[in-house]
Amino acid sequence: MTLLLVSTVLSLVVLPLLALYWLTRRSPCRLLWGLKAAAVGSYVGATFYLGGWHMLSYYGRYALLALFVGAAAYGGWRMRRRIFWARPEGTQWVGPALATLLLLGGGAGLWAVDQAHRIPDAPVNATFPLRGGAFYVASGGSQSLLNPHMKVGVPELREWRGQLWGLDVVQLYPSGNRALGLSPTALDRYAIFGTPVYAPCDGTVEATEDTLPDLTPPARDTARKAGNYVLLRCAPDAYVLLAHLKHQSVQVEPGDSVSTSTRLGRIGNSGNSWEPHLHLSAQDSVGASTLLDADPRPLTFNGQFPVRNDVMRTKGN
Repeated sequence: MTLLLVSTVLSLVVLPLLALYWLTRRSPCRLLWGLKAAAVGSYVGATFYLGGWHMLSYYGRYALLALFVGAAAYGGWRMRRRIFWARPEGTQWVGPALATLLLLGGGAGLWAVDQAHRIPDAPVNATFPLRGGAFYVASGGSQSLLNPHMKVGVPELREWRGQLWGLDVVQLYPSGNRALGLSPTALDRYAIFGTPVYAPCDGTVEATEDTLPDLTPPARDTARKAGNYVLLRCAPDAYVLLAHLKHQSVQVEPGDSVSTSTRLGRIGNSGNSWEPHLHLSAQDSVGASTLLDADPRPLTFNGQFPVRNDVMRTKGN
């Protein structure tokens, strides 16, 4: 968890601020400064879409855009009297080389964002199962840069492939972060902990688990990955898993019929979970060797395919 926090601060604060400072510095000519501006712009854009902003504040991504506009305006003003083109000499080539690499990296990130929004075939359209708040998609989409669940696409993880297009969802406080503090150990400091979960479809309860404890962050149960869960059959070839539920909060049993008004349980921190969140995924059958040993299907909510940094805002009952 410490490594995650360090990498978050480094990628969302330190490196972007260094790039913006670099943008305010003069270049040998306006053309090379324009290359630098394009590079920093692509990097800021990629960070805007790829970053896990719920760790600090969702609104920080908009602050980054505002800072970029300010840095670009100031840097452009400083370059207004420079000539359009001057051939760099010696170490002056370092800046253009760095800008080219940054432009390529940022462009690749933005390409991944575009691809992540493409809905895979045969989506399961459902009703979003959380109500009365702002719910942030921490992992989601059809590209691994935005959705780490896609690592199960490799052959050695085939028995977990049902979560290929899975979602991880947290709730946001009005300040735009998911917890009171960077990484609290008290579960009730996470906005989503204890939030009611409703059935995302009209269907039948296929399987449940209710007995596993809620773990203190960052402890995880890697053996029982889903923790407490409800597996619903929403159609003959559409099963939806809702995982990491709270200990003894599940209110349905296998065989029960449910509708979108049925409360299934509450969000907890059971199973392979760093901190309280809801895992959602869809598959075309019941798992064989594991709960998720089935072919995956993407999930949409009212036709929307959630991707990291999307916020689902819902009303209460």
